[in-house]
Amino acid sequence: GRRYYVYNHVNLTLPHIRNKSRDPNALPTWGQQKWAKRFRPYAQGELRFYEALEAYRGENLRTFDIAEADFVLVPIPLGAAIFWGDKADLEGAFGHLFNEPYFQQHPEKHLYITNNERLFRGDLKSMYHFAESGLTKHVVTKISRGILVKDFDAQFFRQYLMKFPKNNDWNAEENFWHWLPSFSHHWSLGYSHESSDPQYNLTLATFDNWSNKELNFFYRTTKGKSQNNSTNYRHAIFQSDMAEVDRLIQPSAVGYEVGKKRWLREISNSKYCIVVRGDNPSSRSMFVAIRLGCIPVIVSDALPYYQPVIRSLLRYDDFSILINEAQFLSNPAETLNKAILSLSDDELKQKIDGLALVQRILSLDHPSPLFVPAFVHETVARQRDNPMQFLLGRSFAFGGGG
Repeated sequence: GRRYYVYNHVNLTLPHIRNKSRDPNALPTWGQQKWAKRFRPYAQGELRFYEALEAYRGENLRTFDIAEADFVLVPIPLGAAIFWGDKADLEGAFGHLFNEPYFQQHPEKHLYITNNERLFRGDLKSMYHFAESGLTKHVVTKISRGILVKDFDAQFFRQYLMKFPKNNDWNAEENFWHWLPSFSHHWSLGYSHESSDPQYNLTLATFDNWSNKELNFFYRTTKGKSQNNSTNYRHAIFQSDMAEVDRLIQPSAVGYEVGKKRWLREISNSKYCIVVRGDNPSSRSMFVAIRLGCIPVIVSDALPYYQPVIRSLLRYDDFSILINEAQFLSNPAETLNKAILSLSDDELKQKIDGLALVQRILSLDHPSPLFVPAFVHETVARQRDNPMQFLLGRSFAFGGGG
């Protein structure tokens, strides 16, 4: 069977770092800059993934004999150690790992998880930045033969960039090294830590729960600019002095930023959550929408390739509505309205059923969780990928998944 093993030595699990992540008064060491403070919930969410895999005891998926494992979870809390720890924490953890006999024999079977967007990018500048936290070139080189679970799938996205070299905003020269794969095997959990964030009450995706929501569309965004030409898309619905917003099926909650309480009240009571590409093709709001039982309406052509969440099992069409970017720009309100009005009753129920399945996979506190079996299935599927074919843009997996 497909099974995993988890190291449990305290030199790897770093319990003092994990305790800091739970302490609201713990001072960060890395997140002092304003831009970095948002990585606090990222690090906390990353730990929830580790803890779900550590807590699982079913021998159908987990083995306590490392020689029987298809892959080995390395429980070093990377994001938390960078955010709350110091250089010695990661240096000590990786020093211990490199002395493990099984790592020395099978570095390719070892798996690492991080939610930190800036970690393990292909560019040298990013790598050197984290060297100050203990992730030196030596460390990255040794672990890069393994499996990386991250916010985006660098190998799969590379296929998209090579297939559409001139017809997208993500192929800019300055992004080339950013998207370069840094590990032998990659797969993506996206920002699904948001789907287990305890600050949002889990709303099970059922037809009755969904039908009882009072608002149709939900969308809130900042007035600020986004990178990679995304501002045009994020603000498209606000053209003509908000006339486009008025053309949407009402009642809806669409506009610029509002207070947190109002934001949460609106999104929790909405049937369709508009998700528009940002600085990268993805958006954390999609995973909040999943947790709250709101069908994502996605305006991001590259998202299924940038962030193919557990792509051996899931397709975005299963639980969301995909909107073509060009059509959206030319006529935002009409495109959105048609997308939901064109759904038959059976198609709508299929979307809600798909959303219910995604909740079981991504919401770790779901009463009937499927996170661990899905995680194992995806990892073993990705181990079969040929890294060189991905690098050359020749993988048969592109466009199909599996």
